[in-house]
Amino acid sequence: MTLLTSKKALATLVAGVFLTLSTGIALAGPITLNMVGAWPPKISAAADVGIRFIEEVNKRAEGKLVIKFKGGKEIVPTFDQPEALVRGVFDIWYGAPNYWAGIVPGGYVTEMSPYDIPDNGPGSELFDFMVNMYEKKGVRYLGHFSGDLGTGNHFMYTQQKVSSIADLKGLKIRVPPLTRFFVDAIGGEPVTLPPSEVYLALERGTVEGFTWPYYDGFTSFGWQEVSKYVIGHPLYRDGISIKMNLAKWNSLSPELQGIMLESVATIQAWSRGWISAYQNTQLAGMIKGGMKVIQFSDADAKQWDEVSNKALWAHFKKAMSADDYSRARKLMGYD
Repeated sequence: MTLLTSKKALATLVAGVFLTLSTGIALAGPITLNMVGAWPPKISAAADVGIRFIEEVNKRAEGKLVIKFKGGKEIVPTFDQPEALVRGVFDIWYGAPNYWAGIVPGGYVTEMSPYDIPDNGPGSELFDFMVNMYEKKGVRYLGHFSGDLGTGNHFMYTQQKVSSIADLKGLKIRVPPLTRFFVDAIGGEPVTLPPSEVYLALERGTVEGFTWPYYDGFTSFGWQEVSKYVIGHPLYRDGISIKMNLAKWNSLSPELQGIMLESVATIQAWSRGWISAYQNTQLAGMIKGGMKVIQFSDADAKQWDEVSNKALWAHFKKAMSADDYSRARKLMGYD
C-alpha cells in the first residue's frame, strides 16, 4: 500500500467515524421519562391532573423530552410506588402527597397550607423548602396540585347518620396516612386499604366509613352505590403531588428542567378551577345516587376543624426535625 493510498484509507475511516457519530446523535431521539401513577386515568380525576401535566411537558419540550405514562398498580402496587421511584424503577410519579409518609415523614405538610396553591409554586420559599426535604431521600419534588381553597379536600363518609365527632367513636374507618391521626384522635379505628378495595369493604361491612376527596372520581368508583352519608366538612387540602427520581432529574439539562418547572406552574394554576368544578359535579352524582350530606352545628363544625388540625400538626411535630417543623409553620403563616 502506497503512502497516498494509506492517507485515503485513513481519511475514509475518519469520515466514516464522524458520519456514524453524527448519525447516532441524530437518531438518538428525545429523552424519555417513564411515569407511573397511583390511580387510573379517566376514573380518578386526580390522575387526570397527572396526565394533563404529561401533555403540558411534552408540548413545551417540542420533541426534546417525552414523558410516557406506563400505568398504575398493575406496574407497581400503589403503596410500593414511592420506594420504587427512589430506586429508579421508573422516573416520575403522581399520587397523593401523603403516600410518602414512610419515606419523607413531613413530605405532605402542605396539606395544612392556607395558600391558593399549596406550596406557592416553583421559586417560592415554601416550594424550595419541600424540594430540600425530598432531595435528602433521593427524590425531586415537583409540586402539590389542588383546587381552590375549600375544594379538593378529603371528606369522611359513614354508613350511619352522625351528628357530631362523638358519634364516630369506635367506627372502623378506611384511611390513607393523611387522615389516620384524625381518626385516632376521635376514637375511631383506622383501617388501611387501597382504593380498589373500598367498594367491597363497604358492601361487606368490613369498614363503616372511609375518607376520600370526592372530587377524585367518587362516582367513577361507584362508591355512591354502597355509601350512605358524606360529612360536609373538609379535612386538609389533599390534591395530588408529582415527584421525580433525583438522579434522573439531575441528568436533565437546565433547559429541560426549566420546561418541567414551567409546566408545574401552569398545571398548578389550571388545576385550581378544574378540581373545583369537578367536585361540584361529583357531589351532584353522589346525591343523585341516594347519598345524604350531614352538616354539623357551628360548634361541632368548629370542633371538627380544631381536632383535625391539631391531630395532624401533632404528628408532624413528632415526625419532622425541630427545625423543619418550625420552618414549615412559619412558611405557612401558623407562627
